[in-house]
Amino acid sequence: MLSAYVRLAKMKKEVFMPNLSLRPPKMSIVKATGAAVVYANGKRIYLGKWGTEKAKQAYLDFLELWAAHDGRIPEESPNSVTIAHLVAAYMESAKTILGSSDFGHCKTVAYFLVRMYKFTPAEKFGPKALVSVQKKMEESGRFSRNYINKLINRIRTIFRWGVGEELVPETVANALKYVRPLRKGQTTTPETEPREDVPDEVVDRTLPFLTPTVAAMVQVQRLAIMRPNEVCRMKVGEINQSGEIWIYQPIIHKGTWRGLGKAVALGKPEQELIGPRLVGKSPDAAVFSPRDAVAEKKERDAANRKTKVQPSQVKRAAHRAKNPKSRVREFYDSSSYRHAIDYAITRANKTLDEPIPHWTPYQLRHSGVSELTLENDGNLDIARAVAGQKSISVTQRYNHADLKIAIEQAKKRSKKKPD
Repeated sequence: MLSAYVRLAKMKKEVFMPNLSLRPPKMSIVKATGAAVVYANGKRIYLGKWGTEKAKQAYLDFLELWAAHDGRIPEESPNSVTIAHLVAAYMESAKTILGSSDFGHCKTVAYFLVRMYKFTPAEKFGPKALVSVQKKMEESGRFSRNYINKLINRIRTIFRWGVGEELVPETVANALKYVRPLRKGQTTTPETEPREDVPDEVVDRTLPFLTPTVAAMVQVQRLAIMRPNEVCRMKVGEINQSGEIWIYQPIIHKGTWRGLGKAVALGKPEQELIGPRLVGKSPDAAVFSPRDAVAEKKERDAANRKTKVQPSQVKRAAHRAKNPKSRVREFYDSSSYRHAIDYAITRANKTLDEPIPHWTPYQLRHSGVSELTLENDGNLDIARAVAGQKSISVTQRYNHADLKIAIEQAKKRSKKKPD
């Protein structure tokens, strides 16, 4: 509570003196209901149940708002659209059109906007306010410089959407474009580590330590240069097996909200990995399921068991069989898929003399793009088509084959006889 006063005093460039009019209001308890409240501007603001973490956090949010508005809580006009209203309206619209990843980024943005400027009229949100949000994201220590810049751009998107819905004046949205992005070397925010290829030799060393399900996922993703979430969400009914080359067409994918289609060609190697996992499953079932992986792990552990199974364990297993309450999800997501690989590598490195470098599923996609580019003498368009990317500029970010191509060309020049 004292720190909020200090921040306010610095903001006003005043000497710290015990001025009661500037002290932030205290959190109080309503004894009849046990509610935590704070009194400001002649109003009682409800914070939650007294003593809970929710109430404490709500009070901290109130102090941030109180300090940001010079010791006042802005009055909400009956006809004004506040930041809270704008964000809520945008999120309601976005959840029906954005993918889960993009919507997750929007939720991060909404957290900062609402926490700092909940009661501020949207028409009064200007570049200085956006800079304050930017600084708060920096101070949180949670994000890289590039990611903060992307989040700031999403805030601009919210205001542009508000202009289209006649919730925000056009001048407000236009003014936000003048806030400069964070530049490399001018901030203490960490930089994003560039994503590199993962050598096939490293992947091959990892496969024996994965469950058969995850090992098949890794191989299919690498061969078809798929995104991690595409191999995770693969359903039986989304694979057309009528031709020599199977076609996987996910109903929901990264570009769905843009109205774009997605098709992945699956050759014989991929078909041999996928085919056995389609037998006896419904069209909506997962091709690669964590439930299968759990069963495979249990079989592996049972085969490696050196002690006798206790009667109590047999009894529990029989009880579970009669009363199944599976808490294992049917589908992997990008996070659980990545953790499965990371766990296998960690476990493997406890027994190996030469440790396996840790790698992520998305590196498989980078490796695929680089390899195709190298095989086609630097032609990015083939890699772009196979990877399902709409822009060559995007494919170029995934391509790490340029140096290898340059080395190969240098070798060819070296073998030429001088004239």
